[in-house]
Formats: sequence, structure tokens, C-alpha cells
Amino acid sequence: MKKTLIAPAYAYQQFTDDSNIVAFFDAFNQMATETLTWLAEHPFPLYIGSYLTGGFLDYCAYCLYGQFRYKISYVQLQQYGGALNDQDINRIAIDEIIVQKNYLGTTINDDLFKRILTWNLYKGDGLSFTIPWLKRRIMRFLTGDEGQVWRFNSCQNVDVKVKGRIVAITITPGDWDSSLISVLDRIINNGILNIPPIYNYAISERQT
Repeated sequence: MKKTLIAPAYAYQQFTDDSNIVAFFDAFNQMATETLTWLAEHPFPLYIGSYLTGGFLDYCAYCLYGQFRYKISYVQLQQYGGALNDQDINRIAIDEIIVQKNYLGTTINDDLFKRILTWNLYKGDGLSFTIPWLKRRIMRFLTGDEGQVWRFNSCQNVDVKVKGRIVAITITPGDWDSSLISVLDRIINNGILNIPPIYNYAISERQT
């Protein structure tokens, strides 16, 4: 994409002897060139890489692809027991157990959001849900920093077993952040990824 104006604005011939008008058009052309340069260096559809970040990434993802930056919600359970001298008086009965639920949420950072965008938007695998399709999606999610679509040699690190409506996914540790495995389990169960909802997915990391 060109970064210079092909046809810059100019004043009519009868006004070219007015220094103020000429300065105005020079300033306008300079601002237009700077805007054109910025647009060339920040391609809206290309979310992969470091071009789009923060709120600008949210804007482009929503306006171009209809994708929101969701929050990962989860429940924290805390158990209180009623042992003697353990709680305040009249707060809990003796031998009673109370389970307190705290609903929490974590905002998805730019790197994770771009991995999600690649999962939902990548068309190279086709649209038919199969076990190889799922394995490739998982490997691309684990290895694709900033949403990159890297080529990987195999999907042997991902083991998928289907029994009824249960899809059990076991991932062998590799050259990626192991925390992505637990994050993947949470975002799948939060319905953020495009995946058939008729199945229940259980993701775990193989202990070596």
C-alpha cells in the first residue's frame, strides 16, 4: 500500500499567491499523508502480530468479525465448618457445613484473544467437526503466539477420546505455556470457542 498521496489537494490558481491558503493546503496534505501512513502500518483485518492491541483490537474484532473479548468466568468454592471455637457465635450451627460460592471473572489478554480469534476464524481445516479437526485447532491454539498460524509437525501431543457425549482431551506437555491447557478448558466450557455444543469437553494435562 502506498504511503504518499497520489493526488494531493491544492489551491486554485487565483489563490496561489496567498501564503495562508497555500500553508493551509500544505498542512492538510501533511496530515492526510500521516493518516495514510498510519492506516498502511495498522491493517484492520490483520489482527495477528503486534499491530492491533487493547481497545483498538476490540474495535476491529467486533466491527470486522463480530467477536467480543469475553471474560473467563469460574466459581470459587470455600467451605466453612461448624467446629467448636472455630466460628463466631450464632454464625453457624455446630457440625453444620456451609459452602460459599464466589463467581469470578478474568479478562482475556491480547495474546489469548488473538488465539481465540484464530480458532474461530481459521478456515483452512474446513467446517466439518472431526477428531483431526479438533486436534489441529488445539495445536494451533497452543503454539500460535499472538494468533499466528504456525505449521506443526504432528498432533501427537493431543489425545482425543469420545464416549457418548463426552469428549475427553488429554494434552502432553510441549513447547508452550502449560497454563494454556487449563485456560483452554475454561474458555471451551464458557462457550467462547466455535465448537459443537452437543458435547461435553474435559481437558487435562498428561502427567509425565
